Amino acid sequence: MTQLALDAKNSDDELRRARFARVRLLNEELDKLVTDAADRTVSVNSKASFLAVSAGVLVAASTVQLWTKSPAFGVAALGLACVALACAAVAVRPGKRMGIQARRLVDRYADSTTSALQVESQIIEDKANALTQRESDLRSRAVWVWWGFAALALAAAALTVVFAVEVLGG
Repeated sequence: MTQLALDAKNSDDELRRARFARVRLLNEELDKLVTDAADRTVSVNSKASFLAVSAGVLVAASTVQLWTKSPAFGVAALGLACVALACAAVAVRPGKRMGIQARRLVDRYADSTTSALQVESQIIEDKANALTQRESDLRSRAVWVWWGFAALALAAAALTVVFAVEVLGG
């Protein structure tokens, strides 16, 4: 082999090693982002669960007696608490599984002639796509929780008004 051919081969090897290192780094970072998304999903689910319990308490408080002096506020409190409860239910609804599926990986790569580096590159692309879908779903669920808390606050305010009017005799 000539020196020029050796230099070209070494250069190609260096490029492959550098790409391999980048792919590995991306893979590790995507795994960290998946863990972060899982933590945020737990947080949104916890908030939605708290919202559901709080809305249930307001539903019970709204229906504990017949409001005679300001029934519209009592009905508004009940309706808004039900809206908050519905928002919580939507936020914690079961969703489709997002991520790389085991069977698909095996079917796609087990008997493939694709190099390990190419497989890993395709897997990180799949991870990135799955993470993008998961982030979108998480944002949607968080919006439902936010609207639920807004409805809950309005329900609490309406219930406070009707209770004050009943107690103070206004």
